[in-house]
Order: sequence, then structure tokens, then C-alpha cells
Amino acid sequence: MRLGIHLPFKGPEGNVRDAAGVMEDARNIEAAGFDGIWIGDGLAAMARPDPLMWLLVAGAATQRVEVGTCIFQVPLRHPVELAQRLLTLHTLTKGRFVLGAGSGSGDRGYKAVGGDFDHRFGKLRDDLVTIRKLCNGETVDGANLYPWPEAMGGPPIVIGAWSSERWMRRAAEEYDGWMCSGSFHRSKAKGHETTFISLAETLQRFRDMGGKRAMISSVMVDLTQPESHLADDEPFNLRCGPESAAERLGRLAEIGYDDVLLVKAQQGRSLYEAHLSVEDLATLRGLVKREPQLVG
Repeated sequence: MRLGIHLPFKGPEGNVRDAAGVMEDARNIEAAGFDGIWIGDGLAAMARPDPLMWLLVAGAATQRVEVGTCIFQVPLRHPVELAQRLLTLHTLTKGRFVLGAGSGSGDRGYKAVGGDFDHRFGKLRDDLVTIRKLCNGETVDGANLYPWPEAMGGPPIVIGAWSSERWMRRAAEEYDGWMCSGSFHRSKAKGHETTFISLAETLQRFRDMGGKRAMISSVMVDLTQPESHLADDEPFNLRCGPESAAERLGRLAEIGYDDVLLVKAQQGRSLYEAHLSVEDLATLRGLVKREPQLVG
């Protein structure tokens, strides 16, 4: 199972990172052995940087590690302009960029750009089709981006969704993977909670659809909490001691998830803000055993 981590927004003194700081964080994450560097989106809803610009800087500072969004709110941007930026980032990172795409669940970003929140899923569907066609060199309503050879096809696209049958099937049949959230979630309509039971059942549905890459994002980690056992029907979390956290991540690997994306939790701070020291990174990376490398 691959292990990714959300890129910090702030440094050790609480100041927002500049380009040099982002590059330092990215190098430290890669050196610690993580498989991915990830960041979310929050246009007009909270203090957040542009994720694609942040990841470009991180990608420029690294050689191996994957960089990606979880999730990027596609309907808040124009699909032609966005496709050009995706092709550019795909090229500049030499294919290491992954677009974790979704609609988002809040309406403030939609109000800010004059978007239609109630019809966001339809726009997400249509925009992703447009983006894929443009990245493949097709003409859409008179627009053609003429992708250069290194950009042709664009980045892999992973669909961010909870357990929507329709979107999971699209993720399995039309795109490159599916991403759910590891944060506590209860659907008022279905009474759904993120537990080992629901995570296993949902993943099996995705596999039955032919789905390949399955990811869990935004898993909050607080290793200062006591060691504890987590029952199969309790809300999944990593707010526990390191031994318990390693055991819980091992369960996710046994269930069959391909990637888990961690976020360091910090009291009184928002997502992506908590600084990650070299010691933090070593501890968090050590929660998941590395796969043995084949020789020859």
C-alpha cells in the first residue's frame, strides 16, 4: 500500500510557506520515503493556495514522488483553461501529477464564481469529458489545445466521491481510479459512517465494477492519543498511539486499498496547516511497512 501525505500550508513558525519553504517540505517528504505529496482545494471558502501552483513548486523540488490534488473542484474553473494548466503541470512534472477531481460539497466557491451549486455534478461530468478530449488533442466546440507530444493524454484522473454508485462506476470505467475520504462521514440520507465495514463493502463494489486504483484521502493523524483498539463498526480514525495507527493502516492494506493519504492533525488549526518536521515525517512514514524491492 502506498502512503501519501498532505503538503503543509504553514511552516514551523506559523508563517505561510513561500516557494523555498514548499520546496523544502517537498524534499523532506520525498527523502522520508513517502509515495505522494497531496493538497486540497478551497476556492473562496477558506485561506488556501492555488493547489496546482503549490504542486508545481513541490514537483520542481523532487524527482520521484507523485504529486496530486485531493480533491480539485473542477466545476469552479473553465474546462478549456483548466485543461491547458493540467497539460502544463503534467509536462513539467514528467507525468508525476495526478488530478484528484470532484465537485466539492460547499456552495461558497460556487457563489463566488457565479456557478450553479445545485447542478455541480452535471457540470463536473461534462467538464471532465471536455478536459479528457482536449488533453487527447480533440476539438471541443471549436477549441483545440494542440497538445505537444510530452503532454498528450494529460494526467491520470481519479474521481473523488464517497460511495455514489454513479460516480464510482465512472471512476471504474472511464477514469483512472476512485478516492474516498478517510475523515468521519455520516450521510443523512443513508446513515453511512466511515468504518472498516463500510470501507470494505464500498471497495468491493468498486472492484466489482472493474475499478483499479482505490485511494483514501484526508486521514487525520494524531499519534499523541492513547493506544486503543478500533472495532469494525466504529468510525475510522488515526487519533491513537503509533502501534494502534500502524495496525489500523495494516487493516486498510488487507482490505485492499492502494493508497492512503495522511494529514497531520493539530489542535486549533485547519487542514493542511500543521507543520511537518523531519521527525514527524519519519514517524508517519514508519506506520506502513515498505514493500520489498525485487532485484534483477
